[in-house]
Amino acid sequence: MDRESWVALFSPDVVFEDPVGSTPKVGQTAVHNSWDRSFVPGRRWTLHPTQIVGGGSEAAVVMRNEGDLSGRKVWVDSIEVFRVDGTGRIVHVRAFFEQPTEFALSDYFTPDRRD
Repeated sequence: MDRESWVALFSPDVVFEDPVGSTPKVGQTAVHNSWDRSFVPGRRWTLHPTQIVGGGSEAAVVMRNEGDLSGRKVWVDSIEVFRVDGTGRIVHVRAFFEQPTEFALSDYFTPDRRD
């Protein structure tokens, strides 16, 4: 787990629609918050792309998001669309997924998020 290497993947003005339909999250603050809200005591998430379809500067990814919530194994399946700039840094992320009903995501990843 290397936070700084992950942060370096993103453009300084990246836009996250995570989830799509919520108010977009913008910039390095959004990158840091995404990491920090995923890795709090008792919560750890790993992302497993199961299919990637690329075209031009974009890729659609079928993703299995696996979580360990205080020892409880959970997952959220999503379709995520990434756009990169000419340097390969991520400039836009759109994450499509249904909100789980069996467990609660961090508010940061819900349509009614509180920053």
